[in-house]
Amino acid sequence: MENKKIDSTKAKEICQKETVIGVITTGGITQPAKDIFDKADIAWVEKFPESKLLNDEDRE
Repeated sequence: MENKKIDSTKAKEICQKETVIGVITTGGITQPAKDIFDKADIAWVEKFPESKLLNDEDRE
């Protein structure tokens, strides 16, 4: 499994959408990206377990 991270470039792209209030990723978030999200009042969670993202039908 590849260890992907949201970097500051991607964070800026996300902020420019102006409709995002939170970001959840199964990978990581670089510190500069966290700073961008914090300044934009966008909540973030990194290293979220992928198994928690599955809906009930996927668990059956």
